[in-house]
Formats: sequence, structure tokens, C-alpha cells
Amino acid sequence: MFVATAAAVAGLVPAAQADSAAPLPGCPANSVCGWSGPNFTGAVTIFRGGTTCTASTLPLGSVANTYPAGTGVPVTAFVYSGAFCAGTPVAVVGRGQAVPSLPSGARSVKIVV
Repeated sequence: MFVATAAAVAGLVPAAQADSAAPLPGCPANSVCGWSGPNFTGAVTIFRGGTTCTASTLPLGSVANTYPAGTGVPVTAFVYSGAFCAGTPVAVVGRGQAVPSLPSGARSVKIVV
């Protein structure tokens, strides 16, 4: 709840807890994935962790972090409007969270471990 509140204050799209009972299409456990369409539809991209930013080949319509909430290494995904983390940050997605609808044009993700 705190993440969503902080995100709303900062002008970011708030992330919500993902329904762990409902698998996300094409996104394995312990991954950060982005879809070209809203509501986890369309082409899926699996983003790898690291210190660099990864540009998506397609604009992102939704994103999810399938690392389990509350356990293990804290993994957070930062979603940006421009390629290679340029432009405006549009969402912050923590472990076990998902954003079913991103603003149009989200183009890159940075995963921080």
C-alpha cells in the first residue's frame, strides 16, 4: 500500500499486488516481464537484472514483477518513458507487484537488486 501511495504522490502509475494464483502469460516465476498490450496481453519481453537499463523493442502496455513479495532478494523494476531509461519514470514495480496499464509509450526498464 505504501508503494502505491508514494507512486501516486510522485506522479507515477501505482503498482498493485499481483494475484499469485493467476499466472501471467509468458512470464516465468522470479522475472520482470513487460507486455506490448494492457492487461498482460500481446508480445512479452523478459527483462534481466543488472545495473544497466534495457530498452524494449515494443512500447510497453503492462509490466509485472514475479519475484515473490516478502522473501528473498529485493528486486524492483523502474519503468521509463524513453529508451535506455531516458525520459520520465512512469512506474516503480516491487516484488509481487504488477501494473496492468502503463501510459502510452513506456520504452525501457531498469531492474535494481
